[in-house]
Amino acid sequence: MISRDQELWQAAAAGDRAAFHALVDQHAPTLFRTAMALCQSRSDAEDLCQETFIAAFRGLKGFRGGSSFKTWLTSILMRRAATMYRKQRYARQTISLHRDNGGNGHSGGDRDLFAEQLSVPSATTTVDQRLDLLEVIRSLAPDFHQVLVLREIDGMSYQEIADTLGIPRGTVESRLFRARAELRKRLSGY
Repeated sequence: MISRDQELWQAAAAGDRAAFHALVDQHAPTLFRTAMALCQSRSDAEDLCQETFIAAFRGLKGFRGGSSFKTWLTSILMRRAATMYRKQRYARQTISLHRDNGGNGHSGGDRDLFAEQLSVPSATTTVDQRLDLLEVIRSLAPDFHQVLVLREIDGMSYQEIADTLGIPRGTVESRLFRARAELRKRLSGY
């Protein structure tokens, strides 16, 4: 029995653009959620998803169906995210919380107002906790970060993660165990 994904990717590989758009519509929300967990900003996540779908479109004829289409797309996304991370590691910029008069039109009074606006407490503690958790997850080593996102945020099985990352299932289990332990350690005082 052929699944809907298989029908769509076969049609897309044969040149049916509508079939490819249907695949994008079906898998974009899950991929975007994964990208958001991997990236520092929404725009980076959007770029990552776009690059993933472009690479998938170009590689449709090479996909043989040895794994699910979702797993194949996620593996492309993970490789693109790793590339993006390596490129950005050296190009990260910092933003000063204190603006100076260096041509940006802010006076000392504006600086105090700007600092005061940044120190206003968040509307809800829950949102802060989620943001803190995402930040801690993002700070994990890439191997731990990847398996944790794929399992806990994307809901993939151990085998799907192994297929996506191209590693043995036992390695997935080991990395996930160590990632959870590291997460517990970092959040122990929370």
